[in-house]
Amino acid sequence: MEIERPEMVALFYSALTSPNDVEQLFPFLSPKVEWILSAADPQTLGEDLPSNAIKFSGTEGFRQLALYFRDSLHVISGDLTGCIPHHHLVFSFGRVRLQTREAGRLAETNMAAKLTFQRSKIIKVQVRISWPLGLES
Repeated sequence: MEIERPEMVALFYSALTSPNDVEQLFPFLSPKVEWILSAADPQTLGEDLPSNAIKFSGTEGFRQLALYFRDSLHVISGDLTGCIPHHHLVFSFGRVRLQTREAGRLAETNMAAKLTFQRSKIIKVQVRISWPLGLES
């Protein structure tokens, strides 16, 4: 099945916020794909691997990342709002909605991802969640 990179990015966002759908992305992942998640605060914006980063690897790493979004960050939904292909990279932007500790209250924050491709496979994904949402190890 041949799909374009922006379609893969849309599938990534969908699967990330719906952990039951992660297998749909597996055909487009390199076996050694790297996943890096970090908070996007002004001190770390220029770093590839900020000190607050959480790393996962492989296709199973994507499942772990999606579960982290659901169980630790309490992400309940998300939307891809923009996608910019550039050579072997795709920069994407979106919003995620989170359940807060206050019952019935939702929060929304920005998310950005840089996906690195090698031919038709994703080999590295760096995800940034906008500050002030901190990541808990």
